[in-house]
Amino acid sequence: ANELQSLSVLFQNRLFRIPDYQRGYAWRHEQLADFWEDLLNLHEDRYHYTGLLSLKAAGRESVENFVKVEWLPSGYKLFHVVDGQQRLTTFSILMFEITSFVRGLSENIGKKDDEIVLGDETLKQIRDKYIVRYRPSKELDIVKTYLFGYEIDNPSADYLKYKVFEEPFGGTVFETYYTKNLKYAKNFFTDNLQTLFESEGIDGIERLYRKLTLRLMFNLHEIEDDYDVFVAFETMNNRGKKLTNLELLKNRL
Repeated sequence: ANELQSLSVLFQNRLFRIPDYQRGYAWRHEQLADFWEDLLNLHEDRYHYTGLLSLKAAGRESVENFVKVEWLPSGYKLFHVVDGQQRLTTFSILMFEITSFVRGLSENIGKKDDEIVLGDETLKQIRDKYIVRYRPSKELDIVKTYLFGYEIDNPSADYLKYKVFEEPFGGTVFETYYTKNLKYAKNFFTDNLQTLFESEGIDGIERLYRKLTLRLMFNLHEIEDDYDVFVAFETMNNRGKKLTNLELLKNRL
């Protein structure tokens, strides 16, 4: 696609997964602070070019493996993120923290997500569009799928789900270098949302939400060839923070 697309458009009918050849979440304080400042300084009537987002539609085998353990909502298509993982991960963490922060405000305690409004949308609408979808069911079991995540065998998959998105879990969640970065990003946004609220109130949170979803613009590129996806990953990622020898070897294997 040649036209720029906002995250509100990119998240329509798409599920994003980080494939196993990808590195983990590598952003630390410097990158998070730059991202946050860009959002705060962005005028509500202007757009911010956020870069190229390269996706690869999951093949039939990947989709079949996916539906064995997760639910694929009707009309949704599964994509692997080739380039743009750091930005999409950051967006997903911040979006979850925004909904958690608003839900935790004193005036919203005891309310359901469909009773809490942020801007022109309820928290339920925001959650369904950007974070997690629940399968309609009359049964007692609750089936849900996160719109962004890692492939199931990646240690970051459980960490993102249970420690960042705070899904209840009684088991052990393993930490790695990359999961520590996920935790740092979560805490970073928690602290900065509180600071923003103290200075600008709920209006400041609403402005941040609108800029995040409507004003950050991506060039979307879908990779067709199964071979080219690995070449693209290696080339694109080496433009920014260099891949380690281990990450290069993992990709080539």
